[in-house]
Amino acid sequence: MGVREDQTPIRNRAVARRLWPYLRPIIQLAIAAALLGLLLWRVDLTQVRDDLSQATLWWLPLAFGANLMSDWFRAIRLQQLLAPLKRFDLSFLFGTAVLGVSCNLALPFRAGEVIRVQVMRRRSGLKASNIVASIISEKLLDIVAFAGFIILGVVLYQEARFLWPLAIAYAAIVVAGLLIARSLADQWRSGDNGPMPDGRLRARISSELRSFGEGLQSFKSVRALFRCSWTSYAAWLCEAAMYYACGRALGLELSPAVYLLVVVVATIAVSFPLTWAGLGVFEVAITSLLVAFGVNETQAATYAIFSHVVLALPYFASGPIAAMALKVSPSDIFFLRSQPKGEALDPAYATVRTDR
Repeated sequence: MGVREDQTPIRNRAVARRLWPYLRPIIQLAIAAALLGLLLWRVDLTQVRDDLSQATLWWLPLAFGANLMSDWFRAIRLQQLLAPLKRFDLSFLFGTAVLGVSCNLALPFRAGEVIRVQVMRRRSGLKASNIVASIISEKLLDIVAFAGFIILGVVLYQEARFLWPLAIAYAAIVVAGLLIARSLADQWRSGDNGPMPDGRLRARISSELRSFGEGLQSFKSVRALFRCSWTSYAAWLCEAAMYYACGRALGLELSPAVYLLVVVVATIAVSFPLTWAGLGVFEVAITSLLVAFGVNETQAATYAIFSHVVLALPYFASGPIAAMALKVSPSDIFFLRSQPKGEALDPAYATVRTDR
C-alpha cells in the first residue's frame, strides 16, 4: 500500500504533463476573456457600438495595404540578413512572412515563427540554426527602431515620459546584442571553424553554434547593417500608418507621431504568448496608452478593439493564399518528414552563395 501511495504523485504529474498541451490554449483564452471582460466592464458599451458603427471605412484599404507593405520591407530585411548564406527570392520571403503572421494569429504560442523556420529550412536546405539566427537578428533590429520611436516620443510628448526606462533598456539591449552578434559572427565565421570537440553532444552543440554564427554574418558589414536598419524603420513606419488609418477611421485627433508609440506598445503586447494572438493584452495595453494621451477611455477601448481586428483581417485572407503559393504541406508544418539527403532544392526559392 505504501508503494502505491508513493507512486500516486508520480502518476498525477504524468497525467498533468499529458493534459497540459490541451489545457494551455484553454488557459490562454480564459485570460483573454478576463482581460477583455474587465476592459468592457469599465467602458460605455453603447458608445463603443456607436463609434464602431460610425467608423469611416474608406480608410481601411490604406490600413490593409500599409500592413502588408510592412511585411514586404521585412522580407527585404531578411533577404539582406541571409545574403551571406543564400540568395533568397523576395516573393518567397514575403510569403513566409505573411504565413508566419497568419499562423501566429490562428495558432497559440506564436507557432507561426516555428512554421516559418520550418518552411524556409525545407525549401532552402539551410540549417534551422542559420535561420533562427537571422530571425533573432530581425528582433534586434526591431528593437533598434523601437528605441528610436520611444526616444522621439519622450522628447516630443510629456505624456510619454513614463516610457523612458523602456528606452534605456532597449538601448542597452541594442548595444549588447550588436556586440554579441558581431563576436559570434567573427568567432564562427565560415571556413575558420577549427576542429570539432570530442563527444557527440559537444560536437552537436558546437555545430549548431557555428551554424548560428554563420547566420549572423551580415553583422560584419556596416553596409548590410545600414540596409537592414532602414528596412526595419520602413516596416514599422508602414505599420504606424496602419494604426494612423484606424485612428482616422474612428475620428481620433492624434499626432501621427503618437502612432509610433502605439506600434511599440502593440508589438510588445502581442510578443509574449500570455494569450492567443495577444487577445486582451493588446486591447488593455493600447487603451492605457491612449488614455495617457488624453483620449477618453471608451474611445481608446473602441480604437484598440477596432485596430486589432484591422490588424488581423488581411492575414486571414492572405495567409491561405501564401500557403498555397508556397505549396505548404502538412509535413512542412508538423515536421512529418525531414529533408532527404541529396534532395534537389527548388532554385525558385534560394540559390547557394558561391562567393563566400
